[in-house]
Amino acid sequence: MGVTENMSRGDVLVLLDGEPEAGELPAIGDSLVVEIDLPENHIFGRKCMQCQTTVVRVSKADGGAPRIALRIHKMRFQTCSRQPAAFHRAKAEIRQLLM
Repeated sequence: MGVTENMSRGDVLVLLDGEPEAGELPAIGDSLVVEIDLPENHIFGRKCMQCQTTVVRVSKADGGAPRIALRIHKMRFQTCSRQPAAFHRAKAEIRQLLM
């Protein structure tokens, strides 16, 4: 799980919650699909922004939570599923990441 720390038109920086297990973080160059929960709107309801991304940086400060920088290639808005937002690796591996 994580939090969108910073976002621009073409990039997003995610701060992960908790301590990931060894080998659990994505590698630079991995393709991920990220869903970012958007604030609920009284007209449109609950929406998510789904982004096709590539990992460009993974960093972890001593004793701190890891951060993942992603380059956004495509995005679309959709109705949120009842399940938490998720990262999907190209190899069908799934990592839960709430935004």
